[in-house]
Amino acid sequence: MTALQLVLGLAVVCVGGGLGAVARWGVQTAGTRMIATRGIENGERLVPWLTFLVNVAACFLLGIVVARLGSATGAGGVFYVLLGGGFCGGLSTLSTAAHDIVVLVRRGAYSIALAYLMLSVGTGMGALWVGLVIAS
Repeated sequence: MTALQLVLGLAVVCVGGGLGAVARWGVQTAGTRMIATRGIENGERLVPWLTFLVNVAACFLLGIVVARLGSATGAGGVFYVLLGGGFCGGLSTLSTAAHDIVVLVRRGAYSIALAYLMLSVGTGMGALWVGLVIAS
């Protein structure tokens, strides 16, 4: 890999990651506002599930990207890095999911925290597999 290819790859991942992070932020912000404006009682309990939704969607999209572009070269390889390493990586967030679990535990919602953890991992991997199967 040449220095130019390395710099191009870095730039592509940065752009994709930024777009994915903005998409995640948008879902979180819109979802939180919707919960607040509808006056949903105990709405703060729904906020972690927005992270869950985004993480599962990112895993599903990653499955499609890997199945379609995983062995691509040239322009296809650039799109693979942009979408797989960049966008899906920026869209998904293990750190926010971990924070959500800590908040649930601090509230004493131990069973919900455990269910959230198990569902996040299990559903995320399941969504990845479905994306792979659908796109193959």
